[in-house]
Amino acid sequence: MVKSLYSGVTGLKTHQSKMDVIGNNIANVNTTGFKAGVVTFRDIYYQYKINPSGGTATLGGVNPAMVGYGVRLNSTNCNMTSSGFTQSDWWADVALDGDGFFQVMDGSGNIFYTRAGKFTVDDNGYLVNASGYHVLGTMGNAEAQEASSEIIRIVIPATNDNASSATKRVNGTNVTISVSAPSDYTNMTVTFTEAEFPYATYNNGILNIFFNSDEQYNSQDDFEQAIQTALQAGGVTLPDDVSLKFEFENIPNDREARAASNRVEDFRFTTKTAEYQFHTTYEDDAGMTKHAYMTFSVNDPTCQDTVKINLSARPNSDAVEKAEYDSDTGAWTITAYYDSTASDINAAIKAQIDELEAAGKNVTKLNCDNLVLPSGDKREEIFPKLVQDAGGAALEAKLVGGTVTGVTLDVQVQEAGAFGNNYKIVFAYKAGYGNTSAVWDENTLTVTVGADSTITDVNRAIKEAANGDAKKLLAFNDISGLDYGADFPDQKDPDNVWQPVFRQAFFGGNPAINPTDGKDSFFTETAKALGTFALENGRIGSQQTYGDLSDIVVQSDGTIVGQHPVHGFIVLGRIDIVTFDNVNGLAQVSGTNFRKTVASGEPKLKVAGTEGSGAIVSGALEMSNVDLSQEFTDMITTQRGFQANSRVITVSDTMLEELLSLKR
Repeated sequence: MVKSLYSGVTGLKTHQSKMDVIGNNIANVNTTGFKAGVVTFRDIYYQYKINPSGGTATLGGVNPAMVGYGVRLNSTNCNMTSSGFTQSDWWADVALDGDGFFQVMDGSGNIFYTRAGKFTVDDNGYLVNASGYHVLGTMGNAEAQEASSEIIRIVIPATNDNASSATKRVNGTNVTISVSAPSDYTNMTVTFTEAEFPYATYNNGILNIFFNSDEQYNSQDDFEQAIQTALQAGGVTLPDDVSLKFEFENIPNDREARAASNRVEDFRFTTKTAEYQFHTTYEDDAGMTKHAYMTFSVNDPTCQDTVKINLSARPNSDAVEKAEYDSDTGAWTITAYYDSTASDINAAIKAQIDELEAAGKNVTKLNCDNLVLPSGDKREEIFPKLVQDAGGAALEAKLVGGTVTGVTLDVQVQEAGAFGNNYKIVFAYKAGYGNTSAVWDENTLTVTVGADSTITDVNRAIKEAANGDAKKLLAFNDISGLDYGADFPDQKDPDNVWQPVFRQAFFGGNPAINPTDGKDSFFTETAKALGTFALENGRIGSQQTYGDLSDIVVQSDGTIVGQHPVHGFIVLGRIDIVTFDNVNGLAQVSGTNFRKTVASGEPKLKVAGTEGSGAIVSGALEMSNVDLSQEFTDMITTQRGFQANSRVITVSDTMLEELLSLKR
């Protein structure tokens, strides 16, 4: 009877132990990585009341009769099944999706194993858990490295000195702008803008360079000098007193500037009249050059008549000018005097025309357009010279006109550059002598020529119009085909003074040409297209720490990859895991940690996600696998078991009490 008391006591004790496990499970229902305990019982021992015996020839066999004496704890194992994950925003919160354990090591060098991946980085760069234990794996670049149990420390290489720079493709080549020395303050935006004058501004890390768009740049040195000039003009000093440097890749062989030019050789025009002008020059009393001229014309551009002047002093006051026309040869012979005027000569010509027309003969209607001579005694000196200048005697001149082809204009801008492509040159005609001029209106140059204009006169006028602007300085290399026209090669003006009939018909039609093929130098074209550069990576080198990383991630194989603003992506280490042949043989210690035992076997190092091991999930934590519904059910059965064992003790006590009462 006393034995039943002790059996009840063992029942109470084992059920209390199970209740302890249930209480611990429920207490850790929200503990990260916690594994619920599972309790099993077993009976203690048995006493034979009847020993077993085998059968004989006369009797049958006897079965044993045994009485048990209580219960005790058989095992308290952990439920090693995986649980669900809870997400977090922290890169070092990691969970295992599958078999395996993380490795952690305490200050004494003892290695423990856990499913709780709540890690962080201490002030020395070590990866540790909430208890300060070091997380183990492979340190540094773990690529192609076997799994390990090294202490993981986040180590960032030191940065070296570097000058800020920026590279982009401009004008078909890579252009790099950099500062002359390393600095922590020269990560800036540099913008290039065309302007009339060089200038620069700098504010809040933005440098604006205004450069002279009309200047030709022929080398890298020209660029850098232009920048320096702009900085000086704007009173700008860059941080750390650095300067800007340029570098060009693949500079083309054809990199020189080219001047705009235009040569036209097929101008064609037709005169309205046939014409000839007698012309000479002289000096007046003040030493000034003057012009004397007499022009005859016929209102027929195809006329091939000639004009001959017989000149003498007027013999008497009754003598008048005479004009005779030979219809067979088409020759006019004019008798004039030193004091004759154009009206006098035209009166004589008209009288001859009237007479011949009255006789029914053909006659070209000649006209003396003008007669410009000095007055007084000077007239008697110049008039003979005018009509004899070309021939040394009385000149017989052919009236010329008609269609002229092959007129050539050849002009070139004197300074190289693409700006000349925007120019237009227009010609105009102004009757009379000394009327050569040139004037600019925006990008159009109008050149006015007169009766005596030459190439030299035109170029001199253009130079004056340029007013010192070398870019608007043009030069005509050739203006030809306008003396007597290409159709009249036998009559060339010995002084290359173009005949008025041709110059007036041609230039009066406002011919225009546009210089083309002007080209900026390679460096100038590049300067105009630079735009904006964002200079970056400028720094003075220094030691780097975990805090200098801009981002960090843990990959599924446990590899820790950091992003650094200078070094880019860096492999900082790898969290390796272990597996066991018998995970139920592990011994629980505090902090949701386990330690190996002889029952668990030795740990097997593995890279996460390989050889059947679980992959690492970053930004997640494994939750407790406690099942509250199961725990509450176990709690009820445990309570009833404890209650029943207490009843065994109560009943046994009552029976002892009855036994003791027999004595009375």
